[in-house]
Amino acid sequence: MQKDYAVHKKRLTLFSLFLLSCICLLSGCSSFSSDVSSYVSPSSNNTTSNVAKPTPTPDPIKTKAQLILKKMSLNDKFAQLIMVEFIGHDYTVSGLQQMVAQQHVGSFLYQESDGNFAWPNNTVDSLHAFSAQATTDAAVAPLIAIDQEGGTVSKTSAFFGPKPSAEQMTQSGDPNTAYEQAKTDASDLKQLGINANLAPVVDVGPDNTIYGPRFFSDNPDTVTTYAGTFIKGLQDNGIPGTLKHFPGLGSSDDVDPHSGLPIVTKSMDNLQKTDFVPIRKSSNSRILPWS
Repeated sequence: MQKDYAVHKKRLTLFSLFLLSCICLLSGCSSFSSDVSSYVSPSSNNTTSNVAKPTPTPDPIKTKAQLILKKMSLNDKFAQLIMVEFIGHDYTVSGLQQMVAQQHVGSFLYQESDGNFAWPNNTVDSLHAFSAQATTDAAVAPLIAIDQEGGTVSKTSAFFGPKPSAEQMTQSGDPNTAYEQAKTDASDLKQLGINANLAPVVDVGPDNTIYGPRFFSDNPDTVTTYAGTFIKGLQDNGIPGTLKHFPGLGSSDDVDPHSGLPIVTKSMDNLQKTDFVPIRKSSNSRILPWS
């Protein structure tokens, strides 16, 4: 595999375990339903036998998903769980095309490196064409992601200019600021053919760490409010968001996760009261898991 790519093996493992857990859970539910039905008394069955049951309406999305899954080999299913990093700018000669078209990798993450997002390597139109070709080549439309948090992590700045950081959004005092920024980001990403954003950061921590303005606040409720509003702004405009970083860089030591392994020493009880609050309260949103 070419050196331009770093396969997220840990994330594949986590996703695989999650998938297997879901299968086991569903199998268990089916067994449980059968066991319960065997204990229903005849009188109960007679009471309800004359009641006409409405015919359930098939969910077209679920039906389509099931048809796609039936056509997939086991290797294809696992490949759909893999996200690779792309740090080049030429789709056809980079090796990514082969991974998408032949190995059926399910998603890739654009990473900014050596001016690959800047002119003349890429423009808004060329990057959109890049994404469109990947979608055409894929057996299943791929998840095409980018890190667009704002502030110091603004991967689209080469195309659309700088954006406010999470800290600046909070300093505005108006959560709608986060919504409007996410709305703008969603529009920008669509112009590039990108369909997922690895943002916002929901770590709870002060601004005097190596992460600085990437944090909304050191107050979990404030983080929940602004991050939740940001996610809604993305999703209302067709882009899924991501809650990161689990279990919480805000409570870790000051080690850059790109070069080392941060350590969290808080007790589980403390984590439940701080770092986990934004994640737990946003669990009903349509979000992408990320660590």
